[in-house]
Amino acid sequence: MIVKRKAVVRRKTEEVDVTVLIDLDESGARIGTGIPFFDHMLKSFAKYSDVRLEIEAKGDLDVDEHHTIEDVAIAMGVAVRRALGDKVGIARFGDAIVPMDDALAICAVDISGRGYFNFDGKIDDSGIKFENFVHFFDTLCKKAGMNVYLSVKGFNSHHMMEACFKAFGIAFGKAVRISGKGIRSVKGVLD
Repeated sequence: MIVKRKAVVRRKTEEVDVTVLIDLDESGARIGTGIPFFDHMLKSFAKYSDVRLEIEAKGDLDVDEHHTIEDVAIAMGVAVRRALGDKVGIARFGDAIVPMDDALAICAVDISGRGYFNFDGKIDDSGIKFENFVHFFDTLCKKAGMNVYLSVKGFNSHHMMEACFKAFGIAFGKAVRISGKGIRSVKGVLD
C-alpha cells in the first residue's frame, strides 16, 4: 500500500487567510502571498527540496508583512507535520552548503519531531524584514517538529536570504526522502 505524504492546511484569522498544500512526493510550486520577495523565496524552497508546494494567502499587508509571513509559517509547519505522518522510512537528516555569488549558506535538518531553529548570521532587510525571515523559520520549525541549523555569510542581503532558502530546501528534501523501512531513531519513534 502506498501512503500519500500530502497535506492541506487552511488557517483563517482576523488578519490572514492562508491555505497551504504540500506533497512530499511530487514537485512544483504555486505561491501567492502578496509579498513578491517572500513568494520568490518559497518557490526557491520548493524547487530545491523537490516537493510540491502551493500557498495562497490574503493578509493585512496594509498593516505589515509580519502576520502573513507568520501565518504562512504556521500553516506550512502543520502541513509538513501531517504530510510526514509516522515518519516511517524517512532519511530524517539532511544537509546542504549553497554558495550564491557573495553569499554562502549552510543548513542541517533533523526531522526529529521536536522543533528548534538555530540561526547564525546577520542579514539586512531585503524584500522582507530580517526579523520576519528569522520568525518564519523559527515558527515553521516549531510547528513542523524539525530541528534546523542555518548559517549564512555574505554582503548582498538578497543573495544571503535566497542562499538560505535554497540550502534549507536541499537539506529538507534529503531529510524527507524515503530511504528505508523503519523509524530512524534508537527510541523507535520520532516525536
